[in-house]
Amino acid sequence: VVFLYGLTSLAQARKTNEVMWKNRGHDSMKKVQKLAKDSPSNYQHKLLLLEAEFAFTAGRKNEASEKYEQAVTFSRNNQFIQDEALSYELAAKFHAEQCSGSKASQYYGKAHDLYVEWGATSKADHLRENFPF
Repeated sequence: VVFLYGLTSLAQARKTNEVMWKNRGHDSMKKVQKLAKDSPSNYQHKLLLLEAEFAFTAGRKNEASEKYEQAVTFSRNNQFIQDEALSYELAAKFHAEQCSGSKASQYYGKAHDLYVEWGATSKADHLRENFPF
């Protein structure tokens, strides 16, 4: 729950520019950091995704891009297909906002395929209908 709360808070921080949301995202990130220390195979990819979103929110584009890539890799290596899909989806949103349409399209496509593989066909349909890839 703390992971999803952190992602939601950071998305709200970007949308509203309210410091409160950024702080809540940061607090969630710190909690997941403790979990990742104790159980890296279960939480490291989640921490990396939160760090990517935090860097994106803070305008640190290079760091965000690297963290998204790491989140994808760690999710895949630890067989968390749903989190790999989510990592690709959020990376796609990041790249779309950076005006990197080809990379965003590629990542939306990968997220879509992973959601289908996971069985989340409604989510895959949502991506196909609402985002360019």
